Amino acid sequence: MGILSKHLSDARLAKIKPYIQGDLLDIGCQRGQLGQLVDDQITSYTGVDISADAISAARNENPHAQFVALNIDQDPLPFREEFDTIVMSALIEHIFNLRLLGEGLSQALKPGGRIVLTTPTPFGNDVVHRIGAMLGLFSKEAADDHIVIFNRKRCEIFAQEFGLKLADYKLFQMGCNQLAVLEK
Repeated sequence: MGILSKHLSDARLAKIKPYIQGDLLDIGCQRGQLGQLVDDQITSYTGVDISADAISAARNENPHAQFVALNIDQDPLPFREEFDTIVMSALIEHIFNLRLLGEGLSQALKPGGRIVLTTPTPFGNDVVHRIGAMLGLFSKEAADDHIVIFNRKRCEIFAQEFGLKLADYKLFQMGCNQLAVLEK
């Protein structure tokens, strides 16, 4: 973990928070921190993470929530029209199988629901994150694992491909990161 990694994570969560409501699915949930942050604005919380250790810790820290250990790059999401909000914070750029993910997201989302995602911009990834990772400011492992870098147009295309629309889009952190809200 880099020196500024926690600060960046907190800033992403602050950008996401206003869009969260109802039944929440947090993909890449780690230890379920987002569920604790928005507990007063949600009906239910379900977290998904690839790490069985993170899921185990999350269950201990959040006994009222549901958690599933799942590799979303290989395994389909097991949900059907269950969620008002789906969050993926700093995750989509790590996914190779975007088709499997997109189909699963569309199926898991209730009609009128929204997907909220954050991801680095091309500038943030290719310039700032790479230099920051070399200096130890950001996670080197995260930078090395980026597969697909999104921009606004790629967010629109991803949404359209799965019957969604890009409802909101914002740059933050001086243009290094972006927030995209997709609606069903």
